Amino acid sequence: MAAKRKKPTRRTAGAVPLKRLREENAALRKTVRALMDRVERAVDSQGLSFSWFQAAAKLEQTVRLRTRESELLNDRLKRELQSRREIELALKQAKEQAELANQSKTRFLAAASHDLRQPLNSALLFLESVSEEGLPKSDRDLVRRSRLALGALNNLLGTLLDVARLDSGDIRAHLTDFPIATLLERLGPEFQALARAAGIELRVRPSAAWVRTDVHLLETVLRNLISNAIRYTRQGGVLVACRAQRSGLLICVYDTGVGIEGAHLEAIFSPYYQVPNEARRMNTGIGLGLSIVSRIAALLSLERWVRSRPGRGSLFAVRVPYGKEQPLAARTEAWASPPAPEDRAPLVVVVDDNEDALLGMAAVLGKWGCRVLTAQSGTDILVQLISQDLTPDLILSDYHLGNGVKGDEAIREIQQEFDRAPPAAIMTSDPDPDLRKQLQGRGFTVLDKPLNLAQLKAMLRVPA
Repeated sequence: MAAKRKKPTRRTAGAVPLKRLREENAALRKTVRALMDRVERAVDSQGLSFSWFQAAAKLEQTVRLRTRESELLNDRLKRELQSRREIELALKQAKEQAELANQSKTRFLAAASHDLRQPLNSALLFLESVSEEGLPKSDRDLVRRSRLALGALNNLLGTLLDVARLDSGDIRAHLTDFPIATLLERLGPEFQALARAAGIELRVRPSAAWVRTDVHLLETVLRNLISNAIRYTRQGGVLVACRAQRSGLLICVYDTGVGIEGAHLEAIFSPYYQVPNEARRMNTGIGLGLSIVSRIAALLSLERWVRSRPGRGSLFAVRVPYGKEQPLAARTEAWASPPAPEDRAPLVVVVDDNEDALLGMAAVLGKWGCRVLTAQSGTDILVQLISQDLTPDLILSDYHLGNGVKGDEAIREIQQEFDRAPPAAIMTSDPDPDLRKQLQGRGFTVLDKPLNLAQLKAMLRVPA
């Protein structure tokens, strides 16, 4: 007998659709989630592409801006480079023009120096030849003042020439070993006369030390220091002395002058600087001497010193390296042969193409007790010497003679007529240091024009 089917109850009938619905709902949710994931991925994909598009568009815009900025910067750099090239060209042209102007200034000063020093030399010689014995005191004072004024003019010309040579770079150092005594002995008589005229005393303390430097440039330094000390010392005196130190010889110039305030001790070495001091304002000078000292000291690598007490005096010094003593080298003498015997006056012959210079030399040498022969050429002097059977004790000749003849040629012409060549000196206002070295190397003493009469007296061994 077949079993009877069980009649479903209400609960059983309702449970089947609910489960199915749940399953369908779960499947639907799964489908929705899948669709949503796909939609989101699609959106994300589209969004990324858009972002890339936006980024690319922004980048392109940035590149355009940067390219434009770069082009503007390049244009600016080109303009600046062009401007810099124009400035450099202008600076180069200005430098060349300045160098040409400097060279022209140096040539002008050299030519002007010769043209000015020739009449100045004659004026100094004429003044020196004036006998003061018969003059009233007022006239003697005027003669003394005239000598000082002309001496100041001569110093000023020398200073301007030194500055011109330094500015043009024309000065070259020639280092040699020499005894400092030879330089001090040459400067002493010259500045003692100047000190006496200023009413003060100059003492030069001897030294046996040897130094190594350029003797002519060191002489320029000491000349400036000594003349400066005399100029600003109204009472007391000036002392030139050397102090031996381990690192070199300290050449000192002491004075009892007006002194300098500490605030000005470095500034005084600047060109044209003048200490604002009433006592100094009364003295002549243009403020170039100490600047020349500083520049030459730097050129020679010499250390310079200065100490001063206002109202008490000053010390200026330079330290010079020691030189190697030459055992066989004799101290330089002005005369290459003995002077004239005491029973007769020395005979000096003078060759110069300037008539005033010959007259002035004849007057001065005659006043000093010398016999004098003058002429404008070596040949004319020889005629006088041979006709009178005379032998000169000293030959003096200007360097630049007429018709392009040089003084050394005239001297050699005269010396060749004697078995023992008389000593000779050449007078010149030519500032060329190489010329002086060449002449000295050939055995000539070189005398600056205007002549340093104290130096000439020392050569002739005439009492100062």
